[in-house]
Amino acid sequence: MQYDLIALDLDGTALSPQNQVNPAVREAVAWARAKGVHVVISTGRICSEAAEFARLMGTDNEMVTAGGAALSLADEERCFWRSSMHWESACRAAAACERYGLSTMVYVGEKLFMTPYDEMAFGRYKSNEGFLAAKTVVPSVAEAVAEQHLEVDKVFTRSQNRQQLALVRQQLAPVGGLRLMSSADDNVEIVAPDVDKGRALGVLCERYGTTLSRAIAIGDSENDREMLLAVGMPVAMGNAREDIKQLCQFTTKSNAEDGVAYAIYTLLGR
Repeated sequence: MQYDLIALDLDGTALSPQNQVNPAVREAVAWARAKGVHVVISTGRICSEAAEFARLMGTDNEMVTAGGAALSLADEERCFWRSSMHWESACRAAAACERYGLSTMVYVGEKLFMTPYDEMAFGRYKSNEGFLAAKTVVPSVAEAVAEQHLEVDKVFTRSQNRQQLALVRQQLAPVGGLRLMSSADDNVEIVAPDVDKGRALGVLCERYGTTLSRAIAIGDSENDREMLLAVGMPVAMGNAREDIKQLCQFTTKSNAEDGVAYAIYTLLGR
């Protein structure tokens, strides 16, 4: 099978466990692109953060960002296509996260809205320039959404308390206009009902003049599910959840073993 495009999740996939771009992955991306294959990032991160990794990895300029709620350009660090939540649904989601005291970020185009408390919480593990450039600190993210009628692409909330995350999921499950998922056990991601990485990748494939059936996608978590189901060759990381592995045609090595590089060379026939 001839493939035209490879979509790479970042966290737990193309990035090492230390959130670094290893040389082996960068070399594999360059090798694939030299063969005429598009290699794109498909991530839950905002465009400015994703753009940093796109430059380090040497991927194509176009990216799937915000968990499929946006398509972005790495060189301009801006979104050129968005699928946002209605502000009222987004406000309810943000208010529920704040009510339980969860660290929360609200994605609005190229900006990340957060409270001073959330800025400190996320700043403990996010110090890259993309995050610093995108953040907008407000007293309450729910109030900012309500008062400004913000078009929210994604609400991201994080906690080590799994019970709190479960309570937020339970409270928001019946709310219309929302879709809940996660990229790791310690977070919940909230987007519009029709948003997922697979749909956004389909839009990107059209832009490139190809189809999802001629695409490879590599991922590890719940928010990669629809993307993996949509493509011709779904690939699970060795460190992926078991249910993700079961829906894929191929399981590569873990992100600690440069599994993305191994998959690229194996599937493209090096």
